[in-house]
Amino acid sequence: MEVRVVASLTAKPEFIDDVSAAVHEIIEPSRLEMGCLQYDLHRESETTASFVFFERWTSTEALEKHNASEHFARFAKQLEGKLDILDIKKLKLIA
Repeated sequence: MEVRVVASLTAKPEFIDDVSAAVHEIIEPSRLEMGCLQYDLHRESETTASFVFFERWTSTEALEKHNASEHFARFAKQLEGKLDILDIKKLKLIA
């Protein structure tokens, strides 16, 4: 069953540029993964500190492989201590 993820990240003011670079770096390797249907990055209109990923994966297993990948581990390490907010929602389509 397809899995969708909405991940919202808000950078601490002094780390906006670092977080922006990190979120842009994760896009292409994630899109190349088996099971990735969509991996889009958005920036909230009212602030440069807030980023939102919309992701679609073919299965929970595909998402778990993504979360265990080397590029995702590097991404998580790059964000350590640089976020005010991290909110990840795993969703399934019901209608």
